[in-house]
Amino acid sequence: MSAFPSTHFGWKRKANQGLLSGTAFGEDDDEDRAELCLSHDLSWLNAAKRRRMHLLEDCDSKSKRLREEGNVLADEERYWEAIKRWDEALQLTPGHSVLYELKSQVLLILNELFPAVEAAHKAVELDPQWAVGWQTLGRAQLGLGEVEMAVRSFEKAVHLDPLNREVWEEDIPWARELVQKKKELEKEEKQEGIEVVQKDHEGKSQSPSDAAC
Repeated sequence: MSAFPSTHFGWKRKANQGLLSGTAFGEDDDEDRAELCLSHDLSWLNAAKRRRMHLLEDCDSKSKRLREEGNVLADEERYWEAIKRWDEALQLTPGHSVLYELKSQVLLILNELFPAVEAAHKAVELDPQWAVGWQTLGRAQLGLGEVEMAVRSFEKAVHLDPLNREVWEEDIPWARELVQKKKELEKEEKQEGIEVVQKDHEGKSQSPSDAAC
């Protein structure tokens, strides 16, 4: 007789049987485990997508709130504060062309001409089919003295939105008038330069006896 009482470790036997079955004939167990892993991966991916969508929605809602706050500040002529709000919104939604266009308008008011042109350029770069962006770019270019480029921007705006009477009746006539004035001024300066050169040449060609007289 054995010195130790007989004990039946049923759970160990089942585990061993499962191990034997898994090594020799365990295709079904392998498929079950594969399906379990796949299900876990899909669940993780779906959860990650849901978190990302929630984050994007959260960023969009915050950006919208900051944009509206900036609009209110701009209406109150608190322009730098408005720009700060819009910059914060751009940190959340960097591809928002409207925010750049708003910045350009306010920078023009502040006479920050180079940044105004840069912001408007960014707006039309993000949304090249937006007529308002091209109109604002044209105005910024006029402020910087780039009158020919401004005309092209206004023409682009009209092409995209033919019903925009403001561009037809105000922006384009104003820009073309400035182009004409610029040409006239350049012509006058060129003529003055020619006259100065001629006088200088005549002075040098005078003989000493003529100068003495």
